[in-house]
Amino acid sequence: MTLTEMIYHRKSCRSFSGVPVDEATIEAIKTFPLNPLYPELKVHWDIVSRDKVKCICPWTTPQLITIYAEEAEGYLENIGFLFQQMDLYLQTLGLGVCWLGMGRMNPKTTTQVEGMKFVIMLAFGHPKRDHLRHDPKEFKRKPMDKITDRADPKLEPARLAPSAVNGQPWYFTHEGDTIHVYCKHKSSPLDAGIALAHLYIANQNTFRFFKVEGSKNVPGYTYIGSLSI
Repeated sequence: MTLTEMIYHRKSCRSFSGVPVDEATIEAIKTFPLNPLYPELKVHWDIVSRDKVKCICPWTTPQLITIYAEEAEGYLENIGFLFQQMDLYLQTLGLGVCWLGMGRMNPKTTTQVEGMKFVIMLAFGHPKRDHLRHDPKEFKRKPMDKITDRADPKLEPARLAPSAVNGQPWYFTHEGDTIHVYCKHKSSPLDAGIALAHLYIANQNTFRFFKVEGSKNVPGYTYIGSLSI
């Protein structure tokens, strides 16, 4: 299954076998190319063993992806954009994946990455059972008219994107061929980056992200950027 196809089937996995992922697959994951939203922003990520992190969730995986970034404008949406590509790739390998916002590094077994802030981690591993969706009706998502000012089938990949507690805090407005992207106040721009990743994957040959000065104000939302697809 391609990354684009996986958009319509992926599901956050919370039931893992506990069997470690083999080294050949780990090497493939480490070399998978990730395309940033902001190429100038520094990001560091690694695959670590469970003892390197602390997490209160009742399930775990033997290996996790830990993600650090240099704090700068746009760094959270950049992380969401980058590692939702990884989320989709891992699932094409038959692995289960889940974003872990409640996890942190274990200070007893891990040293911090100099000049960077720990942001989030991805749990991944062999799922205990079939973890994909097989019918679009299985997605519990807001209807299109709740996330955009205009019915636009090109935004369906973003509508299906995952987000913290399934909040779907993004909103899109249209101006000609330009689509402006917003995120709810007090919600993480990381989620908006995840939605943008789905739009990028579904439109890799035409996707372009940019900033527009004096963008329209949407009450209750923060402007993230604009795109054309």
